[in-house]
Amino acid sequence: MNSSPVRSFATTSIVLAIVTTAVLCLTPELTSAQTALPQPWLQTDIGDVGLAGSASQGSDGDLFISGAGSDIWGSADSFHFVYQSMQDGSISSNAPSLQSTSPFAKIGLMVRLTLDPGSPEVILDVKPDNTVEFMARSTANGETTFITGLDHTGGLALVRSNGMVAATVCAATCSTLGTVPFPSGPAFVGAAITSHDPTQLNHGMFPAAMPAVFTVPTPWQSVDVGSVGVQGSAFFQNNTFTVSGAGADIWGTSDAYHIVASGVEGANVLIDARVTSEDAADTFAKAGVVLTNNFGATVILDVRPNGDIEFMSRPARGEPMQFVAGATASLPIWLELTRQGDTFTGYFSTDGTHLSVIGSTSVFMPNDITAGLAVSSHDTSALNTSAFDHVLLLNSNVSDLDIGVVGAGGGTSGSGGEEQIQGSGSDIWGTEDSFHYRYNFMANDGQMQARVTSLENTSPLAKAGIMMRSSADPWSAHVLLDVKPDGGIEFMTRSTNGAETTFVAGVQRSFPVSLQLQRSGSSFTAYVVDGTQLTEIGSVTIDLPSEVFVGLAVSSHDVGTRATGVFDGIRQ
Repeated sequence: MNSSPVRSFATTSIVLAIVTTAVLCLTPELTSAQTALPQPWLQTDIGDVGLAGSASQGSDGDLFISGAGSDIWGSADSFHFVYQSMQDGSISSNAPSLQSTSPFAKIGLMVRLTLDPGSPEVILDVKPDNTVEFMARSTANGETTFITGLDHTGGLALVRSNGMVAATVCAATCSTLGTVPFPSGPAFVGAAITSHDPTQLNHGMFPAAMPAVFTVPTPWQSVDVGSVGVQGSAFFQNNTFTVSGAGADIWGTSDAYHIVASGVEGANVLIDARVTSEDAADTFAKAGVVLTNNFGATVILDVRPNGDIEFMSRPARGEPMQFVAGATASLPIWLELTRQGDTFTGYFSTDGTHLSVIGSTSVFMPNDITAGLAVSSHDTSALNTSAFDHVLLLNSNVSDLDIGVVGAGGGTSGSGGEEQIQGSGSDIWGTEDSFHYRYNFMANDGQMQARVTSLENTSPLAKAGIMMRSSADPWSAHVLLDVKPDGGIEFMTRSTNGAETTFVAGVQRSFPVSLQLQRSGSSFTAYVVDGTQLTEIGSVTIDLPSEVFVGLAVSSHDVGTRATGVFDGIRQ
């Protein structure tokens, strides 16, 4: 998108909050007061286990799991598996415990391509001595490989995204063990246990709760709202949310639908998405973007299968939904819903460039609301499966985002005016970028200044600097003023979406390096600040939208490895 406030979303880093608990000693008495596994969990024995395994949930939420089998190792496995389907997403759990049937007994979290014994798989497991193993089988019937381990256990997490699986263990602090490639497509994710002895069952436990499975990136959550009839679902892959929802409708005095939701704070909020497809039999099915709160106030902008676009609002729970305005177009359709105070405005676009206002409405909402992608089938016995891409949720605050395939999620920390930004990714170069971005928005002319005090030398081509960018797509047009680990300063640009990045000019300095990037219309000028003196590095003319992303970018030039860039003196 080249000349409108419609923005797009490439990928979102997945950050897990894992609640860790003390490892509990498991005794037969702990297996009382158990119930069947909650939906959508299933269980099965994989391979020749010898003794049949089992699993159930305790009254306090604990997952009790028992399994025999020779091992999870070699070219084929034998163990008990509690699982559900997942494409990209994450699974996390509290610290599990198990009996010591063998030093090589295992309990842990697994991502597995199929239920065959020789399936490609990734496992993060705990042994009876409380050491942790991170292992993988990369090909069907291939050998399992030990990747790395820890000498202590904690909360476990596996994150699958863009053909990679990353492992994390959280005790007093979190440790990222690494990432491994894993085939794309449908897979199974869950809890695994083996006794390393086909003649003996091993009894294990995940305390307090079933492992948490998120099929959409954090901070998004996939949930049903109201009495939907058929359970909905969602998954995220290749920068697309595929959302399936049933429910009678989003209308009247109460709603029933599925939502991919995220909490957001602030009086100024924007949610933007393109609906690329909608598979529903009923003409009153809906797929769209929604802003709502705990008191039932709701504003929705949706499109029906016939192309009718509806902009509607409900002032409070129990009040009837009100039709505000509408339009008609053909899929794919960009939908944008904005909030400025209590004023909500709906827009649509058929090309991603030119926005048309549908209407505005006034609804009182507090600053703590829920935003999301809503899907209803208008039929409690059937699902509406709709696809959304170019998804972006923004507020007036600074945000963090991984752009492109980074391998390891980035993040930001800091205090006292200093920002420590960690970014992975292959580079900011060529026709697509891969990096971590700490950003907000700038309308029309302006500038940003920051001092880079240090940059971790993960590669001579690692980068940390200031970027102005038209969108969050990896191939977006941009201008970048960055410094490399050797103090080389680069001023570069991608003049149009998908074009090659061009080196404009550069100079050499020693850390710390103060940078300033300034915009005046279509002219972008880069400076290095020497004391109180501005030294121009270069200038370039490109056509970016009137409102652009502006922020701090870090790339390690090594997918899966994070580089830390430290910034201070940040002014915009």
